[in-house]
Amino acid sequence: MTTYEAILGKLLQLQRSPSAEERSVEWVTSSAVVGLSRTAGGRVEIFLVGPKLKAHSSTLRTALEYQTWHRANGEPSITANRIALPKAGHFDQVAAFLCAELVRSGSDLNLARAFRVTEQIIELAIAKLHLTDQALLGLNGELLLLDAMLRQAERDELQDLIVAWYGWRESTRDFSRNSVGIEVKTTTRAVSTHQVQGVHQLELLDHSDSGDSEHKLFLVSIGLEWIDADGDLEVDREHFYTLPALVDSIVQQVRDAVDELAADEVVEAFVSHVLQYGEDHDIGYHHHTMSGSAAYSRQFVQRFVRCYDMLDPGIEVLRSEDLLPLRHVSRGSVRFQIELPPSIHGDFNPVVGLNSTAKLVVEASRGR
Repeated sequence: MTTYEAILGKLLQLQRSPSAEERSVEWVTSSAVVGLSRTAGGRVEIFLVGPKLKAHSSTLRTALEYQTWHRANGEPSITANRIALPKAGHFDQVAAFLCAELVRSGSDLNLARAFRVTEQIIELAIAKLHLTDQALLGLNGELLLLDAMLRQAERDELQDLIVAWYGWRESTRDFSRNSVGIEVKTTTRAVSTHQVQGVHQLELLDHSDSGDSEHKLFLVSIGLEWIDADGDLEVDREHFYTLPALVDSIVQQVRDAVDELAADEVVEAFVSHVLQYGEDHDIGYHHHTMSGSAAYSRQFVQRFVRCYDMLDPGIEVLRSEDLLPLRHVSRGSVRFQIELPPSIHGDFNPVVGLNSTAKLVVEASRGR
């Protein structure tokens, strides 16, 4: 019997495919219906050989591709459905579980029926991995900005700035300091298109996380791009970022600026907060024990950073006053997407660039 443990064992030993156009497939059973492959960039894919499968959910339809593959050894070509899993922290285990469920449901005898039986499980797994991926992206964006803010700050401000980061928990702001709110939105798109979880993210708060009434609000739009380890993207290694490297940089800046006893306390609190970030999405990154894990060492580059002054009347987004006439709509339940242009008012809004953004928000939040 093909077990989850046996499939996971095969997957953990599976080498990356030689190129982006080729796949080295490990078949789960001798019937060669369900197979596993690891792309040149390390992403796991599930191959399902047979007729084109029809997925009911949009999530699964997006992840499912149907193609003809030519064998290198001259054997007949195969047509296969291919599910590309998001490159999240526990994709190996998820892939092994899904394959085991497909085999248990009779994929070797009737693939279409086995897929229909397990489709809902596959959809839930992929949706969960996407959430994990998005949470990891968001954490990297917030720490990228925090690291840059520390570099722009004076020595006696570093501890205050670390404390000003509230994005690690359920909060109304990602950063809140001296009546200045900073909302960070991270995307892998080439434009500043972001999901907004309530109008409060785009307008001043009467009571912020720091306890102050806000008089200034910045939305920092950050564009990041994941880099496959074997990718051909031409970027200097010194411009690559990883989550462990960002945490190390922040920790080192604190140790360089704060006395030893206080630094230990600040560092441990910060590392604990990183661990708690997105815990509902199973990130669970513990820096002291996981910094060498490939799942959390994915490289990325910064494509753009734009800091929008949200008090600018030139920014036309949904506000609380727009909802006032709708007495039967709960303001906190409204979710929507914004698409901010690269320029609102020349060079003044948004401020462009990571260092310029960090300098602006640090100076604006000094409260002097």
